[in-house]
Amino acid sequence: MTTQTDCAPEPYPGTSTDLPALRRQLTVLQGGKVTSVHVPSESEGRFALLLALTYRRSNGRNGLAYRWLTVGSPVWRLDLTGPGEPVVAAASGDAVPRLAADLRVLVGREITDVRITEPGWDTRIEFGDHRLTVFPTTYHTPDSGPDWVLRLPSRRQLGIGPGARWEARG
Repeated sequence: MTTQTDCAPEPYPGTSTDLPALRRQLTVLQGGKVTSVHVPSESEGRFALLLALTYRRSNGRNGLAYRWLTVGSPVWRLDLTGPGEPVVAAASGDAVPRLAADLRVLVGREITDVRITEPGWDTRIEFGDHRLTVFPTTYHTPDSGPDWVLRLPSRRQLGIGPGARWEARG
């Protein structure tokens, strides 16, 4: 007796799991500077950072673009790092007024490193003595949005997540 099964459809058409390609896309964040923080009044832990990003134009000159990095994941943490163990400075469960105040510490800070760890695709963005970690969502529905989104200087939009996948649009 033989049986035939159809291949399961890709749950998120157009997405990629190519982590090295995503890391190449994210190099534009290196040296980016936080110029503003936006926390919606009904944020449920969501927020956005306005970044000043330098990039290479097609004519070979450097350009400056202001782009939003939007964190939509329900689980993230901002740690103050230093000589001892990291200390939580803010987290996704904090109340909105406190959250907005705690995230303002990032204004004026430069991104010194960006890492996506395997296998879980935790994203770590370092700002000198602060580290933002975005944990990918584990429960996915057809309506699940990305865990975080970055509009690139090229105006393309990167959506990272849910889970270990990403997509470039635009």
